Amino acid sequence: MPDLIEQQGPLTAPASKREPFRIALAGCGPKGMYCLERLIQRLNQSDSRGEIQIIIFDPENVPGAGPVYHPDQPHYLRMNYASGLIDTWSETPGSREKDEYPDLVHWLQRHYPEMADPNGFIPRAVTGEYLADCYKKILQCSPAFCSIEHKQQKVVDIQRSGNRWMLKTNVSAEIYDEVLISIGHEGWRSTADNQDQPETVIPHVFPVTEMLTYDRIPAGSHVAVRGFALTFIDACLALTEGRGGVFSCQQGEWKYQRSGNEVDCILPFSRSGRPMFPKPDIHRLSLPDQLETIWEQGRSRLMHLDQPEQGLEFKTMIWPVILQTAAKALVLVNPGQFPEMKPTTKQLAHWYNQWTSSTCSGAEVFTLLKHAYHVAMGRERPDEIWAVGETFRQLYSALVRRISHGGLSASSWHEFSECAIEMERLAFGPPAENVGRMLALIEAGVINLDFLKGTVVQKGHTLKLTQQGTAIDVDRLLHAVIPHSQQFAKDSILSKIISSGWARCIQGAGGIEVNRSGRPVAVTGERMHGLAVIGRATEGCVLGNDTLTRLLHKHPDQWARSVCRRIQQR
Repeated sequence: MPDLIEQQGPLTAPASKREPFRIALAGCGPKGMYCLERLIQRLNQSDSRGEIQIIIFDPENVPGAGPVYHPDQPHYLRMNYASGLIDTWSETPGSREKDEYPDLVHWLQRHYPEMADPNGFIPRAVTGEYLADCYKKILQCSPAFCSIEHKQQKVVDIQRSGNRWMLKTNVSAEIYDEVLISIGHEGWRSTADNQDQPETVIPHVFPVTEMLTYDRIPAGSHVAVRGFALTFIDACLALTEGRGGVFSCQQGEWKYQRSGNEVDCILPFSRSGRPMFPKPDIHRLSLPDQLETIWEQGRSRLMHLDQPEQGLEFKTMIWPVILQTAAKALVLVNPGQFPEMKPTTKQLAHWYNQWTSSTCSGAEVFTLLKHAYHVAMGRERPDEIWAVGETFRQLYSALVRRISHGGLSASSWHEFSECAIEMERLAFGPPAENVGRMLALIEAGVINLDFLKGTVVQKGHTLKLTQQGTAIDVDRLLHAVIPHSQQFAKDSILSKIISSGWARCIQGAGGIEVNRSGRPVAVTGERMHGLAVIGRATEGCVLGNDTLTRLLHKHPDQWARSVCRRIQQR
């Protein structure tokens, strides 16, 4: 049995009447829930029996899922992360009963057996159901001396109160011994949210059932979409499949049948104009087993790099390892293709530099996507796009360990950030099936790629999308760009703790600087007592927060340990 055990009966009451130790969680999406799970685990193991109150502040009505995985969203919005990688209980020590503490695949076998493929990409709403069930299980495991209450409120302010903290909502203000901030995407706030917008401008995509309705975007509209990444794909699905359009797939080729209720044309544009490429379909892309040895060697080389005092240099130390590993992988998966001139690190570097400086036409982007889709489906040989992207993805866990908490030199952050943005396209793109759907929409004339590097000119309520002297009238401008992890809303408590000096952003990287327990570092350099920030707001100090895996980061457990030490010392 795991150490995380349901309590069978009340424990002995504390000997002395002492004020409860009060803990507040501001935000309880997956990251906040993981922190809660670790805290309950550690409390069950501790000797403390004093009263503990845990208050969860989250405007969402389903703690654990958050807005990203809310169970009420449409099922055409799919995961970008394979089901077999998701396990809320992966940090639970010892053996555990899969029926009681299931990973996502085992949970699917019980509730959605048709979706129980470890390599599958299920609806986000179904993942949200799993996370909500996990949250309920955590509540059941809470010790008798600990109470947990969810308040469906947003924290709007934070103040110091001696050595404690006061949190304010629009309803109340209360004092806490310990505050954890795990806000995540701040409710999918957009860069355009704080501007006064006419009805022709839609500031963000989510939730699609509110933002992309017929009233906001009528059927037959021409819609310019700012952004050409994962949120763009979700918007396309909402404006087509979500309005009765039908996708069909025969022998791996997707087709789209219009319903008449969808928009007439979707015109994406972005700064680079470059698309996101699909993840390989494990069922169809057959790769040699020796690849894992190459990946492991690459990870090992990164982990054994000497650490300079000023931090690792990305361009001269890390990037060569990635390119050398990619070159080995490319040769292995294409036996006989390189009998004499095998791809070298220099050649891959040249390809990458050409790729990142290129401007592709709409026709070229369609050809690239079609080829990448066929590679992902095992129909064409893997190329440089696959080699560099897959290598970065396979070596990412080592990059997280080496770069987080100041492992990278401040002077290297610009180069790494530019590379990481590109790798979002090459390494962390959508499932192959969603790229197949986008190709079908392009072929059906629903998606128009003629203005990928365009700009929107707004005159009153009139919108024009222009590129190199060519213009087209559009009915709506939809912002499908999620703010950078460090673009905090002005009224956010994240902005408040920075402006108050209780936290600072790490030099070069920009994310809130925290230690390995999630404790922010103040402008004075001291570690803040009783305050923690875990999740997306720390991106840069901590790498790779936008993931459901429990295996990349140990901050939730280290935070829980530190809280239990405080309780015991008290």
